[in-house]
Amino acid sequence: MKTDTLTVDLNMPHKALQSIPAGALRLVCREGSVWITLDHDERDVVLNAGDDFVVQPHQRVIAYALKPAVLRLEPHAPTCTRRAPEPRWRRLAQRLHGGRSHGPAGTALA
Repeated sequence: MKTDTLTVDLNMPHKALQSIPAGALRLVCREGSVWITLDHDERDVVLNAGDDFVVQPHQRVIAYALKPAVLRLEPHAPTCTRRAPEPRWRRLAQRLHGGRSHGPAGTALA
């Protein structure tokens, strides 16, 4: 399934202040320099042209242009770090074959 994603470029003049709603976003500074402040986070981040920063889904962002800038907002899908459990049939096959499991046509499964 293919879904279209919305990417937005914010043109920020010097000293512009922009509130960015909470969401999983990747912020990319395309031009200039932007100061990023996160809600409920003591970190402040400065992005220069070419820099990027990933915002967690629950964080709201305030962006301030230290000089004229273009800030791109891109959707960011969190990566999955959990591995799927091994299928039960594979464990059963390993027990039946003394530790080695075989797939179709006698090929060994890893």
